[in-house]
Amino acid sequence: MDIDSIISLALGLLGGGAGGGILGWRMQRKKQAAEVKADEIENMRKAMEDFYGPLVKKQNERIAELESEVKQLRSDRREMEVAYQKQISELQKQIVEITRVLGIKANKQARNERGQFTRLDQDPEEGGEE
Repeated sequence: MDIDSIISLALGLLGGGAGGGILGWRMQRKKQAAEVKADEIENMRKAMEDFYGPLVKKQNERIAELESEVKQLRSDRREMEVAYQKQISELQKQIVEITRVLGIKANKQARNERGQFTRLDQDPEEGGEE
């Protein structure tokens, strides 16, 4: 082997080792940068979870409470509507009965000259007013 080939072999080995070292170093640096970013993202996620987690939990509890209240109010309203319908029905029955009774009494009454109701069985001269 002559000296030129030895030098070129030595330079090749040094260059190859240095190239591999540089390549490995760059890959390691990119890997570390990606790990740092992943750690930053994880830290941000934890900070947001620590801050917003209780708020979200509290809001969900409040929403559940309000939904329960709305269901109760709707149920109460339906019960009140049923009760009101029963009252309306009873009042209508009373109105019909009163009208029937007044209608019967009206048949037994007549108006005198002054426009006042008088009983038919009374003498108009007596002026029997009610």
